[in-house]
Amino acid sequence: MSIEAMKQALEALENIHPGNMTPMAEEGWNTAIPALRTAIEQAEKQEPAAWLTKELMADYLDMVAEAIEDNSSEALRHKAHWMRVRGEE
Repeated sequence: MSIEAMKQALEALENIHPGNMTPMAEEGWNTAIPALRTAIEQAEKQEPAAWLTKELMADYLDMVAEAIEDNSSEALRHKAHWMRVRGEE
């Protein structure tokens, strides 16, 4: 679920008056609001997952192919590490 969708759900829940609910529904309502707030906070703190660009992926695939051709697992590990470091720049 996107952060925007969670915020919309939270807003909708906050606009419901608990007096209009059964006790069981009110208990769920009281649990859902804090859970959504926590989920939104955590989602907003997360790093973007899509840092891999097309160019970086192409470079990596070239390096993997080269390491496979050389039959070198050490070279492959080194190149994978290089990619992680480069991707964090």
